[in-house]
Amino acid sequence: METVGIVTEDNIELSHWLGVADRRILRLVPELKSVLLDIEAWRTMILEPYKRLGPGVYMVGAFIGYDRIVGVVEGRQPMVRVFSSKPDALGRSFGQDTE
Repeated sequence: METVGIVTEDNIELSHWLGVADRRILRLVPELKSVLLDIEAWRTMILEPYKRLGPGVYMVGAFIGYDRIVGVVEGRQPMVRVFSSKPDALGRSFGQDTE
């Protein structure tokens, strides 16, 4: 029940994080709402290094009930969406150095 940021058009709103769920399972749940998550990096196992998401790259999440979010994965990879035409939530433009 930690919090995770949900990216909206002009802000980042916080919601309760429940973990991840496979895309095939989530398709069976009626009335899910897809959202973009404010996550900088991910890993599949605790001993693996993090894989960073670049500027304009967001993990897909889904609302599953009031104020509850899961990340959407397919296999062992997170589903992501890329928006390169405008700066991301941190003000970075696609192609801009992120160091």
